[in-house]
Formats: sequence, structure tokens, C-alpha cells
Amino acid sequence: MNIYDVLNSIIKDNTQYYAMNTLFTKEDMDALDGDDVLLFDVINKISSLGTNVNNDGITFIPRIDLANGNRSFDISDLTENDYKLLESIDLYKLPLALRSLISDILWTQKKNYTASKIAAQSYWEIFEILYDSKDYHNMINPLRRAVCISANTKLQSLYSEIYDWFCSVFISNVDQISVFCSLKIIELFFEQKNADHSIILPVLDSIIFQNIRKYNISAVEQAYALKAKCFIKLKKNDEATKSNIALAQFYYDFAERMVNSDPIGAFRSIRFFEKSVYTFRNNGDTANAEKVHRRLIEVQKQILPNMHTFRTTFDISKVIENIKTNMDGLSFEECIIRFTQYVNCESIDTLRKRTIEECTSDPLSSLFETDIIDAQGRTIIKMAPLDYNNPEKDQDLLELHMFYSSLQAQRTVGNILVKNILHYIRNRFSINDSMVEFLTKENCIIPEGRETIFQKGIGCFLRGEYYEAMHILAPQMENLFRNLANEVGGLTSTLSDQGLAQEKVLSSVFSLPELLDAYDNDIIFTFRGLLNEQAGANIRNRIAHGIINESECSSGECLYFGALVIKLISYTSSACNNIINNSEKIQGFKIPEKDSIKIVN
Repeated sequence: MNIYDVLNSIIKDNTQYYAMNTLFTKEDMDALDGDDVLLFDVINKISSLGTNVNNDGITFIPRIDLANGNRSFDISDLTENDYKLLESIDLYKLPLALRSLISDILWTQKKNYTASKIAAQSYWEIFEILYDSKDYHNMINPLRRAVCISANTKLQSLYSEIYDWFCSVFISNVDQISVFCSLKIIELFFEQKNADHSIILPVLDSIIFQNIRKYNISAVEQAYALKAKCFIKLKKNDEATKSNIALAQFYYDFAERMVNSDPIGAFRSIRFFEKSVYTFRNNGDTANAEKVHRRLIEVQKQILPNMHTFRTTFDISKVIENIKTNMDGLSFEECIIRFTQYVNCESIDTLRKRTIEECTSDPLSSLFETDIIDAQGRTIIKMAPLDYNNPEKDQDLLELHMFYSSLQAQRTVGNILVKNILHYIRNRFSINDSMVEFLTKENCIIPEGRETIFQKGIGCFLRGEYYEAMHILAPQMENLFRNLANEVGGLTSTLSDQGLAQEKVLSSVFSLPELLDAYDNDIIFTFRGLLNEQAGANIRNRIAHGIINESECSSGECLYFGALVIKLISYTSSACNNIINNSEKIQGFKIPEKDSIKIVN
């Protein structure tokens, strides 16, 4: 048997132009001899290729491509001798599926014009077979290749035949084809030169009408987007705007329908209210944009009380025992110093490693976006997932996840350790502001003239007056870091063209190279998350805008923040250093064991 007889006996399905290598066997190769054996081997390999097809072209890729670098056969593995073997083939004698694949490779990789004509015609024949058999899903890629090649190589007679099919057969029978296939076909021809966009509009109106009734969101969105593009092509910009506004109204109507369905439906409606706002606003309808925005805020407030809280009960008896062991018999000052030993800044390297491990140990985490919601139910940040195969690909996104991961750990430390240590201290001592003067007096890190206000803020925090403490300590810590940056030569203000000075935003201060060179980066990163990052605690901004409420100021992250402020101040307190150096009681801190906190249920 020759190579053509063998290949035609193997490949019976003329439309399956991918993964055909699964049909090849050693017995088939044994039936050949000479150059046919070499050719068979090459065809077997290229038949294993995967493809990415879009309206602009095709990419041949390994069907298996693992994160560790291992992969199956790739188009780059073909040698010049391999191409010579492929070019020696009589393409017309090959099965249709194989003919389209090999001729397309010769066209895309070697610019073989003769092969391009064979590829385009072969893909069109495959499409016709699939269309007649109503295999609408698989027919899209052959159609794309037939259109793309015939248009790019000016095969006018073939392209005219294909376009005539679109204008007559497709337009007349669009309702019989699945909606997403129809939209892909419309998009394909919309992008072609000299396309008649006016004949597309009625088809899109039909798709919109049918799918609005079914609330098929994705189909309606795509159809409206194509409709607006058609109007723009036809230089009817006002009609394009009207079309977009109609889409905005659809988003609003759909969101309202979902609000009253169930709590989950109400939560899902938020995304469509948001889309409605954006679309109205971007198309000049500010009145409706504001109206929908007000409605969005109402719904967000309604959702919060209905959101399910996942409660976990912890056994912290060992933690309480550890606190008593470490603190019993200590003076007030010694208790405060011991308190600071429980709270630490996680190193950036450790946090980075943990964040990456959280991603790679849970592949599902790479599939879903994380929405961070504030106390008013508003979405304040949409955090894209990390790439499971390469979490460090986007450093800004990784940093965002690091702040969020750090926040979770800070909440745990605040809610379990800080809260119970403060409870212990308040049970033993009646605290007034003068008692914490040992922390703030002659402290070189506290800006001049700010000792009293720091003393007041720390006193409030230790007494449990958290609302007052956060409003004092957050802005004072911002000023402290600004002062540090100035002291080491960093510019914390800008100068306008009119000669007006303006303070830089806090994120810029934290990023000043002079500050990063002179001060502990782990501390800066931690306070940046606590004070200024939306994926972190963001305490300073929530206070500056007056949106933080009293109960939030006793949250785990706020308790952690207050404790860390005291720890930072203690580093540069001469009184603290004297106590640490001279007190025997303060020595021998017993770190809580890893199993001190147990989940009960």
C-alpha cells in the first residue's frame, strides 16, 4: 500500500482535522516502506497538534504543555527536511481533514501560496459538511479559516461563494443555529472588508428580542455590542449611543428581576446594577446613571443583613493560660512590654511565600475573582486570581494578594491574642494616660510636639476606647512615617506649576526610596497594608473619609494595628529599654505553642 491508501484507510471522518494521531498505529507504518515511512512519521506528529483559531488566524500548539516544561510535539519541532517531505505530497489525494491541516501548515509556516488555496477550499468543504449535519459548534473554526485565508490571499471566487452563503442561507436561517454560533459567525463577517453591515442589524435585533425574553445575558450583551459597532461603521453614532443605552436599561431590568428572587439572586444583581451605571454613564445619560447608582446603594445595604456568616468556634484555653503564665506578677510597664512580644510584623519574604503556596495548593483559587466588600455592602476592590502556573507573573497583583493574606492573619492575631491580653491588663490595672508616658516621653521616633497626642491615643486603646484610639493613632502614624521620610531626605510634598505645595498621598510616601533604604521594609509593608491598602485594613483612609463605624474599630485588624503601634513606639523608648535590660521578670517569654488555638467546630 502507498502512503495515500494507508492515510485514507485510517481517517474516515473528513471533518475531524485535529487529534487524528490517535488513529495512527505501528501496523499502519509497517505497511509502508522507503520515504513513505518518514512521511508517515511526520504526518503522525503534526496530527497531534492542537490549534488556537480566531478570526485573524491560526496558531499551532502542543496538545500537552505542562507547567514543568514538558510538552508534546510542537510546530517548532518540524525540520526543513520535514517540510520538504510535506511539500512533496499530492495534497488532493489526502483525506479532507488531513489535507486542510497540512496545507494550512504549509501556508502559515512556509507561505506556500498554492497550499493556501487548497487549505481555504478544504476548510470550506469541511464547513459545508458540518453545517448540513447541524454540527454547529464544530463548524465555526473551519469557517473562520476558509474566510480568513480566502480574504487574505484574494481568492475572490471562493470568498464570494462564502459571503453569498452568509447573506442568503445564514441570514435566512439564523434562528435555527445556536445563538452563540450565530454571534460568532456575524462577528466574523462584520470584520471583513466591504461587508454590508446594514443586513446584520435586523439579525441582531432578532437575537436580542429572542434572548431578552430568555434572559440570556451573554447573548444579549454580545448582540448589543455588535449592533453598536454596526451603527458606528455606518456612521450613525447617535443610533450606536441609543443601542448602548438600551443595553444599560436591560442590565437594570435584569438586576431588578434578580433582587427579589432570593438572597443569592440579590447578591448577583449587584454586578448588573454596576454594568447599568457604567453603560448609562459612558453614553452620556448621567441622570439614569445616578438613578441606578442610588438603587445599587439601596440593594447593597439590604444584602448585608442577609449574607450568611460562617462561624468557627475556637478553644483558646491554652492561649489564656499562656497569657497568665507570661504576665502574672508583672508591673503595668512590664505587662505592656510583654504585650508587644506577642505581636510581630511578618517578613515580606515569608508573606510572599505563604501567598504563593496558598495559590498553588488550591487550583480552584486561580479560577475566581475575590470581591472585597465594605461595611456598607459596597464593593471596594475586585481582586483577580493569581495565575496558578506562575503566581509571580504579575507582581502588582501578587502584592495585592499579599496584603489580603496578611489581613487575614492580622485579624486572627487581633481577635484572639490582642483582645485577650488587653482584657487581662484591664482587669489588673485602672489605666490612665499618664501611665503610658514611659512609652512616649523622649521617644526619638515620635515627631516633636506629638508626644501628648500619642500618649492619649495609646491610653484610649489600652482602656478599650477603640473608636477614639483609631481616630487619634491612624493620622498620627501617617504623620510619623511622613516625618521619618523627611528626616532621611525624602520629599513628601509636590510643587505645582503655580508654586503651590501639596502633600503626597500616603502610598507615595511609603514608596519613597529614601524611606525604604533607611527603615525596616517589613514594618513599612505592614503599616502600608494596615493604613492605606484597600486589600488590607485601610484604616487611615476609612477614618479620613469618616466611614468607619464604632464596632469596626474593635475588629481584629484594628486591635492588631493598635498593638503594633505600641510595639513600634517601644523600640525607641529609653524607658522600655531600661525595663527590658534591668527586669528579671520580663525575661523568659514563653511563646504560645502552635496547637494553642484549636477549632471546636
